[in-house]
Formats: sequence, C-alpha cells, structure tokens
Amino acid sequence: MKKVLIELLVLLGIGGVLWAIFAIFIKMPERPTLISIENEQSIGERYANSILQLNGFAEKNDLYIDSVLAVTADTLRNIQDDAKYDYKFILVDNEMVNAFALPGGYIIITTGLIKFCETPEELLSVICHEIGHIEKRHVVSRLVKDIGLTLLTSNDPYVSGEIAKELLSQGYNREQEEESDLFACELLLKCDLEPRAMASFFRRLKEKNENGIYDNFEILSSHPNMNKRVKNVLAFKVPEGFTAKESWINIDEMKKRVEQ
Repeated sequence: MKKVLIELLVLLGIGGVLWAIFAIFIKMPERPTLISIENEQSIGERYANSILQLNGFAEKNDLYIDSVLAVTADTLRNIQDDAKYDYKFILVDNEMVNAFALPGGYIIITTGLIKFCETPEELLSVICHEIGHIEKRHVVSRLVKDIGLTLLTSNDPYVSGEIAKELLSQGYNREQEEESDLFACELLLKCDLEPRAMASFFRRLKEKNENGIYDNFEILSSHPNMNKRVKNVLAFKVPEGFTAKESWINIDEMKKRVEQ
C-alpha cells in the first residue's frame, strides 16, 4: 500500500511538472519575445503596404492631416518613458468607423472615424487604445498564436496579403481590450487631456450601432456589449484638481478635409 502511495505521488509530481511546462508554453505568445522590435516593424510595414493595396483602403493624402498625425505620433511616443515603438499613422479613404493596429507601431485610421468623432479627445482616445495594443504586444502575440512564426515572417506577397485581410477582421480578447482601455486613459492623462472621453465615444458608438453598421469596428467586433467598459472608463481616477488642457488637434478642420 505504501509503495502504491509513493508511486501515485511520483506520478502526480510528474504530471504537475508537465502541466506547468504546458501552461508556460500556452501563455508564451501573450508577451512574445521571439520577434525583435526591429523585425516586428519590418513585418508591420509589409502588412501596411498590403492593406493599402486592398479595395477600399486607398491611402488619403492631405498635408494638413498628415502633419497633425505626425505631431500626434511624436507627442504620444515622447510622453511615455518606456515606449518601445515609433508610431506611424496611416489615413485611408474608407467610410467605416474604424481604426486598427498593425505590428511594429503602424495604425490604420479611416476617414469615417474622423467624421464620427465629435471632439479631438474622442479621436485621441481611439488612437491611444490602438497604441495600447501595440505597446502591450497584443497585435504580434495574436498573430504568433493564430498563424505561427513561419507564416508571420514570410516574405511571400500572397501570404502577406491574406494575413493583412485577417488583421482587418480579427479582434482581441476581453482582457486585452480592457488593458488597452486603461492604457489609453493613462496616456491621455499624461497629455493633460480628459481621459474619460473614451466613454463618450463608446456610448455614441453603441447608440448608433443598433442596426449593426459598426460591427466591423475593432473595439466592437470582439465584445459588442460596451456597458462594462463605459463604466470602467468613467471610473478611471484622475488626480484631485485635474483640469484638462486643450488638445493640439482641430477636429473640425480634419473633418472638413476628409470630406474633400
């Protein structure tokens, strides 16, 4: 009996070790270290170019908007002490209310999103949310987990094109979305801007999505029920005596230019 008990304990011990190794392996892609930042930036550039070749995703060039987005990218990077990426925002002529992050610091922004936003802070809250996905490495970890390193690092243009389409349609899990929401609030606060503007954006998007026209928007596609996330954003603590500053973005001028 004693021998049987010892053997059972040994088996349980071996099983525990194997389970621990398995668990570590499964969680590994959540914070991938198999791809360097430099390689990830190269991958992101390739996917960005592939997306711009897709029907309905032509890049919209406007000197004023391009300069605003460049200033925004530099400002949001420099305000962080530990930013890993240089950001590049690409405006595409598409009526969908959408924005989504690519590997390596690339963010696609649609003209439809600019038209939808009522304030600069709403637009910035979405951009900061996408930066959260990038800095937390949600984008590349999702790709490593879903398609593997071999396809992810492939230089085959056909493969890149198909993966680019996947990037437009797949979302994140609830934990990643909420982590990016918090990241966005914290980043806006560092800029002395109203961090809870995201709640207003979420509320309006939810109200106008009753017929499902915005289901493709990245923030809605994974988790259509926004009530909890609105509550979480509204509960974000700002320092006592905090007074928000005016944004550097003129949203009305941007709206006028995307209409042209």
